[in-house]
Amino acid sequence: MSIEIVTIGDEILAGKTPNTNVTFLSKELSLAGHRIERHTTLPDDPQLLEQGLKEALQRSSLVIATGGLGPTIDDHTRKIAAKLFHSPFHYDEAVAADLERRFGKTLASLKDQATVPTKAKLLVNRVGTAPGFYFSSEGKGLVLMPGVPVEMERMFKDQVLPLLSAPEKTYLDVLHFFALIENQVDPLLRELKSAHSELDLGIYPGHGVLTVTLKAPSGKLLRFAREKVEGAFSSHQFSSPTGKVEDVVHQQMIADKKTLALAESCTGGMVAQHLTAIPGASEYFLGSIVCYSNSLKQALLHVSEKTLKEHGAVSQETVKEMLSGIFKATPADFGIAVSGIAGPSGGTADKPVGTVWAAMGERGKPPHIFTFQARGNRQTIILTTTNILLGTFQKHFL
Repeated sequence: MSIEIVTIGDEILAGKTPNTNVTFLSKELSLAGHRIERHTTLPDDPQLLEQGLKEALQRSSLVIATGGLGPTIDDHTRKIAAKLFHSPFHYDEAVAADLERRFGKTLASLKDQATVPTKAKLLVNRVGTAPGFYFSSEGKGLVLMPGVPVEMERMFKDQVLPLLSAPEKTYLDVLHFFALIENQVDPLLRELKSAHSELDLGIYPGHGVLTVTLKAPSGKLLRFAREKVEGAFSSHQFSSPTGKVEDVVHQQMIADKKTLALAESCTGGMVAQHLTAIPGASEYFLGSIVCYSNSLKQALLHVSEKTLKEHGAVSQETVKEMLSGIFKATPADFGIAVSGIAGPSGGTADKPVGTVWAAMGERGKPPHIFTFQARGNRQTIILTTTNILLGTFQKHFL
């Protein structure tokens, strides 16, 4: 089955709205064993939208589209799809009753949203107002879902995935790593592919994190490939269903009933931001002291003036004292301290932009202190540092 994902909306083409729907759908379909052959983004213009959907149905056996299903002036997808599949409309009492129950009789779009294509299978929207639809005719399928991510994601998981025919049996593994780059992993994957051409391998780099996908026609071959990759990079691996290393820290800290506090300089609070983005972080996370200036490092974390003058803010000695300071300031069981040069200025020959020093450890025990070189612009250096810190912490202490 050839699958094409179509996202609809002028706001996506104009760059005003990030296209998160295509990322979600591609990931979910891939994990279910389906292969996506094309991504297409179409405007709200009715003529261009009709032409684009018609072309997508000509080249693909299944088209999954998001957007343009609401009652507003720029929503044309439902009518165009009905035209392509020669479907009349009818007023659906069940849809109307559901909308009335959830949004009340005064919902202005109730009648419009309850008027649906007769030839389409209805996909109930359990979050918003616009229902989705599945059209099928002569070996071609078209799925229409709302563009609002929270509406689309639930509809897809609950109602669309079960509709899809099972793909050919394949075995899939997804491995996550931190502090690795593509060039370090690619030679091994090429070696595996050369020896086993039936393997389907992929590398998906992030900032400070990297994902490797392994697909094989047999469980035995998949296990072999996984063992090779894990064996080569076990010191950088983390296990997370979301691919986010902060989820590992979150789950394990709560399970261990331990607490954590941070002393952040170059990351400016981003490590805390990643941790507190997960509901329930208050069960283990005490907080972060963002000490950007030397004076605040001295006042709040008790970093000595002598250390800062002799070694500088970005140094082994400074982060060690920052870690000691966070233990003095809080009752945390664990602490992480970081200082670095995020750029674009501030670098020197000895300490170029991207130089980071970090100290982390458990109260009363010797700390783990290390340095690394993050690359990119200011934003990516900060994000890379955040992921490497959390990855290193979970690997060494959880």
